[in-house]
Amino acid sequence: MRTQNRHICLLVDNFSGHNISYEPQNIQLEFFEPNMTSYVQPLDAGIIRCFKAHYRREFCLRALDLDDLGEANIYKINILEAMLLAKAAWAAITDTTIKNCWDHTQIQPYVSYFKPSNIITHSGTQYPKHI
Repeated sequence: MRTQNRHICLLVDNFSGHNISYEPQNIQLEFFEPNMTSYVQPLDAGIIRCFKAHYRREFCLRALDLDDLGEANIYKINILEAMLLAKAAWAAITDTTIKNCWDHTQIQPYVSYFKPSNIITHSGTQYPKHI
């Protein structure tokens, strides 16, 4: 970046692990104010909460099933089972939830999802055009 004379402004949340002990070249670090994360990051604006809710629901249903089968440790889970629960939890998050979380942050231009002129169709799937 320095040889190309490029300058970057990197926006960073206030997580203590993001502090670095050196001054980067051609990179300006701008830290968010405390408690700003959910306003500027869509994942923190509700997507993670929704994912966790779906995951916990599936985990509890699995625990109840194991209890009905007479298992001693109904909360024991292996990595594959946890990954499959995570996959199901992510699949349960709707496009509307993701869109609403992005809209909540107000960090992207408004795209009307209802105007045909703002929709691109590729291989049968519709995507919004970026303004």
